[in-house]
Amino acid sequence: MSTHNGEKHETGADEQEHGHPKKPKRIRRWALLVVVLSVAALAWSCVFHGGLTRKPASFHATNDAVVAVRLGSGWSTVAEDFRYNDYDGWIVLLDADGRGQVAAVNNVLHGDVLWNERGVFYGSPSHDFLTTEAGTQGFERRYRSSDERQRYALPDGALAVVSDEGFGFVVGTVHVDGRVTRVRNEKTGGAVGQCGSRILAITGTKQSPGISAAAFAAYAARSGDEKPPTTLAAVVQLNDHDGEESPVLAVAPMIDGLGSRQHMFACEGDVITMPTELSDEAAASSHGSTSERQRTMVLERWDLSTGERSIIPVLDEAGNPLELNDEQGVSEYEAIRVGSEYRFVSSGGDAFAVDLTSGQGRHLFSLDVPWSEYLSVFQVTETGVYMLKDRGVDRVVTLSYRPWEGGEWRDIFTTRDLAYYLKEGVLTRTLDIQSFALRPGWDGGAQ
Repeated sequence: MSTHNGEKHETGADEQEHGHPKKPKRIRRWALLVVVLSVAALAWSCVFHGGLTRKPASFHATNDAVVAVRLGSGWSTVAEDFRYNDYDGWIVLLDADGRGQVAAVNNVLHGDVLWNERGVFYGSPSHDFLTTEAGTQGFERRYRSSDERQRYALPDGALAVVSDEGFGFVVGTVHVDGRVTRVRNEKTGGAVGQCGSRILAITGTKQSPGISAAAFAAYAARSGDEKPPTTLAAVVQLNDHDGEESPVLAVAPMIDGLGSRQHMFACEGDVITMPTELSDEAAASSHGSTSERQRTMVLERWDLSTGERSIIPVLDEAGNPLELNDEQGVSEYEAIRVGSEYRFVSSGGDAFAVDLTSGQGRHLFSLDVPWSEYLSVFQVTETGVYMLKDRGVDRVVTLSYRPWEGGEWRDIFTTRDLAYYLKEGVLTRTLDIQSFALRPGWDGGAQ
């Protein structure tokens, strides 16, 4: 080796004496510069804030993470005049101690994150992403999405996202083979959910004028009424159709005061059931004066095989209607079926259990944390409720767990590291926790 090196030095000196260019040394210098710049770029991209490492999304992998969190515009900015793309967005993967990694992902309204056997599924206005133990794969959309409603895992392994684009719902699907398909549902809104391979909306002809003609035709064919109602309720399919018109699967007269904003419902065969609110202006409420409208919980059930709807009152243990009020509601719940019961927690932190067969209902608990001090989002398992709680004064975030019955809230971890991304900075806006998802099979709070 020493002889070889000596020969190299002599050759270089000979070239210098005769005025020949020293190309090998120049090449080495350029190669060294490239390496230095690459290392610097990697070091710049991997920024540390406490227990979080900031990386490009392409470097993300699930590793030992148990919680995936989507950060973006939310309640803290709801009164501001802004465009969704004025904001940064982030995807965060945390382990059971609250440490992990974060990546910048452009903001969408109501950004949702799903974690199933395929991986962590989330998106930006222009791409969907799937993060696994092997890394992150991006799927370019053929359209830009600004407002997500919900993400779903389909039985064939495909992953779907429902977006509300103003003109109606759009369902984008990332198939197992990497294909990305899109179905437009013109002038269609309502409560959305999944039943098997179908993404559905429970809606009405006033809310969804795009299905009005088909809904009235279906009602006339089934009922034979010469004078149909002025408005109808309907169930329509949002995916797996040609996009020209959303198929109407069931139809019934609209009931005034019935409805709530939801993104899931119970499914058994061709029957879907959604706990919702029924407001009766003529009835008195035990929560207020006789002039206050009565609000009760009911089960809105649709049989898609017959096209018929039924309304089942939810009764408490004393046989009385289970009443709701301004402090206790059912909107935007997260739910799971446990035996014959449908257990759910509303976006306001009210937990209920309803027997889907009998309609027997129970109020399990309500969140005792004031919304003026904390913003919270929820996920559920068969054993209980997980809450990701954001303390407004300093943006400290805590993951807590409470069993459905017979227990209190227990903190799993608390982290200050998300505050850097949630707080308003010189060049950044205030953000909120939009949603979170748990690793499939992980139920650390119950252990």
